[in-house]
Amino acid sequence: MPTRLLKWLFGSLASLILAVAAGAQTPTDPGRVLFEQLCVACHSIGEGDRVGPDLAGVTQRRDEAWIGRMIREPDAMIAAGDPVVTALVKRFNGIIMPRLGLDEAQAEALVAHLRALDAGAAMTTPALVYDTPELMPSQALVWRMFLLIGALIALVFAAVAFSTNRPREVSIARAYGLRRALFLAALAAAIGILATTLPKTPYAAHGSAAVADVDRIIYVAGRQFEFIWSDEPIVSAADIGRVPRLHQLTIDPGATVEFRVTSLDVNHGFGLYGPQRQIVAQTQAMPGYVNRLRVRLDEPGEYAVLCIEYCAAAHHRMRNSLIVR
Repeated sequence: MPTRLLKWLFGSLASLILAVAAGAQTPTDPGRVLFEQLCVACHSIGEGDRVGPDLAGVTQRRDEAWIGRMIREPDAMIAAGDPVVTALVKRFNGIIMPRLGLDEAQAEALVAHLRALDAGAAMTTPALVYDTPELMPSQALVWRMFLLIGALIALVFAAVAFSTNRPREVSIARAYGLRRALFLAALAAAIGILATTLPKTPYAAHGSAAVADVDRIIYVAGRQFEFIWSDEPIVSAADIGRVPRLHQLTIDPGATVEFRVTSLDVNHGFGLYGPQRQIVAQTQAMPGYVNRLRVRLDEPGEYAVLCIEYCAAAHHRMRNSLIVR
C-alpha cells in the first residue's frame, strides 16, 4: 500500500509539473495573440504609423465601445460616415481597414490587450535615428575603384571615337592577338581576386558540425511590414501567437550569430546595417524557404535590420534592430 501511494503521489506531481510547464509555454493573453497575428502588419504600439495609425494610447483617446465596433465592422462605420474613420481613411491615402471576421469576444480581448498596453505594459523598440556617417575605408575604396574604372571606360570610348577620324588599315592578326592578351589578363585578374576573397566570405558551412561554431541562432520571420525575432522556428502565421517573440535582442561583442531567415507572405530583403549605417550582411527572406546568414558582430552599438526589397506601400517602415554590447 505505501508503494502504491508513493507511485500515485509521484504521478500526480509529475502531471502537475507538466501542466504548469505547458501553461507557461502557452500564451495566456488571447488579445496579444490576435494582435500579433492580425494587427502588427499595419499598426504599431509607440513606433509610429505604418499602413494604419499608431495605436499607442488609443484606449485613452477613443471610447472602448467605438474601438470594439471598429475592430469588428470597419466597413459599416465607413458606410455610416463616422467622422473619425472618414478622417483616418483620408489621412492614410484611402487605405481601408478590412473586416477581420472577429466576433464580439475576440474584439473585447483585443481592446483589453490595448488597454493593458496603454497602462504601461507595452514593450516597444525605439525608433532608429542616425547621423550621416563618413564613408568607411572599404566603402571609400570601392567608390574610388568605381570612379577609376569609369574613367578608363570613358577614355577607351574617347580613343575609339577619335580613331575613326583617321581611317587606316587594320591588321586582323594584330587585333586578335591584342584581344587574346586582354582576355587572358582579365581572366588572370578574376582568378586572383576570387582566390583571395572567396575564403573570407561569411557564408555558413554545411553540415551539423558547423553549428558548433555558432554562438547563437536567431530565427527571423518577415511579413508585411515587420521582422519577427525568435529563439524558436516560425514557419506560419499561426506560430506567431505560439512562439515567444524577442522584442529586444542583445548580442555579446564578438559573437557569431546565424540568422535563419524566412518569409510568411512575399519576398523581402533582409539587410543588416552596422552602427555606422554600413551594410554588414544581407540575404533574401522567401516564403517556404529558410536562408542561413552567418555573421560575426564585433563592433558594439545598435544594428538596424531593414527590408531591402520593395514589398508594398509600407515597405519603408519594415525594420527591426539589435544591440551588441
